[in-house]
Amino acid sequence: DWPIYPKGMFDQLSRIKNHYKWDKEVYITENGMGCKDKFLKDEQTVEDDERIDYLKKHMEEVAKAIEAGVNIRGYFVWSLQDMFSWTNGYSKRYGLFYVDFETQKRYPKKSAYWYKEVSETKKV
Repeated sequence: DWPIYPKGMFDQLSRIKNHYKWDKEVYITENGMGCKDKFLKDEQTVEDDERIDYLKKHMEEVAKAIEAGVNIRGYFVWSLQDMFSWTNGYSKRYGLFYVDFETQKRYPKKSAYWYKEVSETKKV
């Protein structure tokens, strides 16, 4: 429900480097989005293409920032698994792994498999 502007990632990282003359290491410690995920019981997963699209576009902007000389050393997805949000409670899901809050079982979402491939190939 919030505006999504992936280029803002590049803009801010570039601003830190250029405006503040920052050449030290930068770690992006939390980047992701909440979605109203629907668990597909038969497949035991969530088709969360909008999360994949979000992450892909933001990672592309991070890659551009690295090419522009920003000293980025880490990028962490928000979050590994679904959790309680102070803003949205449990109405939105945030993680790469779907949590069945009743049974506490975890199921990898489509985005988890996508992120695994990105991590292994180093290609967005």
